[in-house]
Amino acid sequence: MCASFEANGKQWRPGRIIGVWSEGLAQRAVWSGFARSEILSWWMDKGFVPVDVPAVRFAERSRREGRLVWGDMPPGLVIRGLWDATGSIPQVLIVTRQATSGEEESFGHERMPMLVPPLFSAELLPEALEPEPVSRDRQMELF
Repeated sequence: MCASFEANGKQWRPGRIIGVWSEGLAQRAVWSGFARSEILSWWMDKGFVPVDVPAVRFAERSRREGRLVWGDMPPGLVIRGLWDATGSIPQVLIVTRQATSGEEESFGHERMPMLVPPLFSAELLPEALEPEPVSRDRQMELF
C-alpha cells in the first residue's frame, strides 16, 4: 500500500503535502489515498493523470508486526501517483499493486506501491515540499 516514503531527508505519509513531477514541472499536492493498479483505467476515465513521485525508499506497515518495514527504491524508478486537480486543493493517490509472495513475506502486507520508470523525472525535488507555517506575528486579524 505504501504507508510512508522518504525523499529529501524527510518521511512522508498520507495526509501530507508531497512533491511530484507532472508534465515536467514540480508540483505539490495532498497525498489523499491509494488507487489499485487493477482499476487504473477507471481512475484515468475519471480524469486522474499519472505523475512521478520521487523517493529514495518506501515503507509498508506489516500486518503481522504492526511496524514499518522499509525497502530501497531501485535506481531510476519512481512511485506512480495519480493527480487530481478537480477539487479546491490538488490531490495525489499512490498507485498500488498486489504484492508477490516474496514481497508479502518480507513486508507483511498484501499491497505494494507501483514502482515504475518515470514519465517525467526521477530526480528528487530541489526544495522543501511543505509550505512554511504562518508565524503568529505575520497573521492579520479577521475583524
